[in-house]
Amino acid sequence: MALVVALGLALAAEPAAAHSELRATVPANGARLAASPPALELTFNEDVQLTALRLLDAADKPIRLERKAAREPRRAERATVPALTPGAYRVLWAAISADGHPITGSFRFEVADATGAPAAESAGQSKAGGR
Repeated sequence: MALVVALGLALAAEPAAAHSELRATVPANGARLAASPPALELTFNEDVQLTALRLLDAADKPIRLERKAAREPRRAERATVPALTPGAYRVLWAAISADGHPITGSFRFEVADATGAPAAESAGQSKAGGR
């Protein structure tokens, strides 16, 4: 009898619902790059339908990205980036996960100036000052 009860409980228990999540980005979150990246890449743990991808500069001004719209959900998305000037950038994204739930997120990166210093420092400002 105990075996029947245990088997019934095991069959009734559903596996925990896994949610889609962003696994990796290029550039990596928080990266400090010596040069402008040629593209943005987002990799998810399962197929998603990317519904929005925006690149913003430090003043929240949008930067145009080149991306082929995917007709089918997929794990990886790529968008070509124009040459970026030194400064801080933020990427915002939104997607519909495999289970139909909306997911959103963001990541940041920085392009250093030719000397390798962050843009604010090369302009004579410290990171702590001015903002």
